Amino acid sequence: MNKKIILFILATFMVASLFAKSLEREANELGVQAETKYNNKEYTEAGKIFEQAIAKFNEAVKADGIPMDDAKVDRWLELAFNAYFNGKDFENAIRVLNVRAERNPSDYKIVNYQSIIYSKYLKQPLKAIEVLTKYNAQKRSFKVEKKIAGLYVKADDFENALKWYEKAYELRQDSGVIKNIAALNLKLNRKVEAVNAYEDFLQTNPKESVLIKTYRNMGKLYEDMDDNRNAIKYYEKSNNLKYQKTVSLLLVGKYYDMKNYDKAKSHIEKILADDPGNDDAIYYRALINYDTGNKAAAKADFQKIGTNPKYASTAKKFIESIDSE
Repeated sequence: MNKKIILFILATFMVASLFAKSLEREANELGVQAETKYNNKEYTEAGKIFEQAIAKFNEAVKADGIPMDDAKVDRWLELAFNAYFNGKDFENAIRVLNVRAERNPSDYKIVNYQSIIYSKYLKQPLKAIEVLTKYNAQKRSFKVEKKIAGLYVKADDFENALKWYEKAYELRQDSGVIKNIAALNLKLNRKVEAVNAYEDFLQTNPKESVLIKTYRNMGKLYEDMDDNRNAIKYYEKSNNLKYQKTVSLLLVGKYYDMKNYDKAKSHIEKILADDPGNDDAIYYRALINYDTGNKAAAKADFQKIGTNPKYASTAKKFIESIDSE
């Protein structure tokens, strides 16, 4: 071959090589293109192009020997996930998220997103439990074990829910967790275990703010067990530590049903001292006055609540009955 032709071919090849795009440059350009799509809210298309950028960059690492840039790949993966998620393409979102989890197995934020997508969007609570359990096996976490228990509750698997709440309680003696343990025991018809759960918690000497909630929860537990005496006992304990209008109203109703009018009136007075226009308290005061023969006072109270939709009809009947006497 003519020497000039050979030199021309070599020169042409060198010029072409000089101006050819590298794989890394192609990857970066795809990344820019994907971000443009993302900013224009073309989310599904953006997710696909981010993945193409990652594939091209990995090709550059393998073919051209450029160093791996984990930060760049992680960023593109995160953006690809965000794009698919915003585009409501949850199947692809979880697929990308699973890749991110493999690359960063100790990142709870990623694991938490996995559990949310599996449970909330893909309706696969057992897969959510699976990823959380795998994460928890590395290092036990109160937050994660509590979340696993909650997912089992949603799946109506109360035995496993109870097991995981008990595991979480081992890590932190939390009043909310003990409430769930007691409630699950009651749901499983284990009344003694339900009560014992609270009794054991009380032995930890919780601070007053926690004790207030715990006594109230114990009142509700005994109420669910149709044990009115103990329900009242613990509601009173809670209210003695801190006045709570809702608890006082609950006690008014219970004392009224028991015809213990003095106790009911003492709570009515507390409620009206705090909230003079409370129609619920006035209603019970009217009933007590009626039952004890103080019809004039009863009528006055029924008239006060006569415009309340909750009590209007009943109040009108009582007023008519009093007027007819």
